[in-house]
Amino acid sequence: MPHLSIRIDFDPAGPDRQLGPGKIGLLEHIAETGSISAAGRAMGMSYRRAWLLIDSLNGCFREKVIETRHGGPQGGGAALTPFGQWLVEQFR
Repeated sequence: MPHLSIRIDFDPAGPDRQLGPGKIGLLEHIAETGSISAAGRAMGMSYRRAWLLIDSLNGCFREKVIETRHGGPQGGGAALTPFGQWLVEQFR
């Protein structure tokens, strides 16, 4: 079945400077799970691939889209920043 999706290219010469349904979906999964690795698994990708996508998103904007917590007794994690939440809302 056909569907329409939108992708925003911030720099036509740079494939890492794009925002589309895949990266937004990754952000939504991070918001749900609190984890980059769990979000990546939910989307069928490795932690490394998920991290590279988040890193490229953070490079597109002046503000970060997620904040991470390093491991410890409670373990690590990730959460959307207020800007990241706003970005998802505006895209949707």
